[in-house]
Amino acid sequence: MRILLGLVSLMPLAPAHIGSGDAVQPRDTVSVIESVVPALPAGVSISVVGSDTFIRVETVGVSVEVPGYEGEPYLKIDASGVVQINDGSVTTLLNSERYGNVDYSSFEASPTPIWRTIATNGIAMWHDHRSHWMSPLKPAAIDDKGTVHSFAIPIVVNGENVTVSGTLYIREKASVAWWLFGLGALLLAVGLSIAQRKGFFAVVAVVSLVGIIVGALEYYGLPHGARITPVLVLFSVAACAIASASLLPRFQKNGALVAVSLNAGAGATLIVAAWLCIDQVRAAYVPGLDQPWLARVWIPVMFGVGFVSVIDGVIRIAFPNQPQKA
Repeated sequence: MRILLGLVSLMPLAPAHIGSGDAVQPRDTVSVIESVVPALPAGVSISVVGSDTFIRVETVGVSVEVPGYEGEPYLKIDASGVVQINDGSVTTLLNSERYGNVDYSSFEASPTPIWRTIATNGIAMWHDHRSHWMSPLKPAAIDDKGTVHSFAIPIVVNGENVTVSGTLYIREKASVAWWLFGLGALLLAVGLSIAQRKGFFAVVAVVSLVGIIVGALEYYGLPHGARITPVLVLFSVAACAIASASLLPRFQKNGALVAVSLNAGAGATLIVAAWLCIDQVRAAYVPGLDQPWLARVWIPVMFGVGFVSVIDGVIRIAFPNQPQKA
């Protein structure tokens, strides 16, 4: 229980970025950059991070400026890679919340830019309201392609005006059939819990280990600054440690109920991990994964195995005199 509480306490922690009122998460909307006119010079690239969450510019030896929504100086990167944001820009305030719901009462725009250095690596990543849907409600597509709206973001590259144009699309959710993997895992776990105890305990450990791998792929699949708290990794590590402890010979021989309790604890941790990541199963976009099927398969598997592990533990602790197969 202490491990679970400790992990939950880490959930609010996430790296800071420009416009940190938004975070990369599973979504059904995706922003696609479709043209940059005129073309960017060598050393400059622009992309969308997190489906529709951030616009990211990376430059080497080239200066880039990003005007705010009212044309005011907002963000700039000099040729040496120093990245600065204007704290006196209303855009800075607006970008601190995904839907622009901010308190203006204490803010006063400054006619003179108040520059603050935020990086020196030539990389800027900011939340831009023009490139995403400005409501928590699901947007409606205006054509068969899933188009929601078009967007244009002006930037200045080496003193030349450049327009970055693209389209926001809404995608269909993944099939509910992915949950059949969880059902299959549940049935397999039930069979093992009855017929092969050690095998069942080992399966819980393996499921946890794969959860660590999938979570790590999600985390490192995002660029630095867009990464959020690796919930799947943290809880899977805890589950794997607890499940591995249940396999220790001293617990298997000298106190079977200890092993059962540990295995049930690992199962409970798997359920929490899967529950916190449940949106990844059906969302069109899964953070950090080029192969989203990994999360769509494994999160239901974690649910299924974790559920059986918990129920198995409750039954065997409540009725300790029942015969158990090794």
